[in-house]
Amino acid sequence: MPGPRQNRRLRRRAIQLLEDELERIRAVGVSGVREMAAHSPLDAARDELTVTAKVDDEGEKLLVLVEVWSGRRIFATGGFAMLPDGTTETPH
Repeated sequence: MPGPRQNRRLRRRAIQLLEDELERIRAVGVSGVREMAAHSPLDAARDELTVTAKVDDEGEKLLVLVEVWSGRRIFATGGFAMLPDGTTETPH
């Protein structure tokens, strides 16, 4: 089991991976995100962490959720809704 120092390092890394993945998904635009929904969830290994992107096509908007995890522990999570014009809304 990781100690407190390793957990802090993994959490910092997870937050950076989360921000990078959300930005990457925003950049692919509506058609790219809609295509991702057809293959959701998508996992990508990043060293000792896994980044999972889930996209739900709700018709009018696409709901994106990204989780960064290892084993049974989620270190970071975030998401947004993408509207048909490509703008995004982040829940608070």
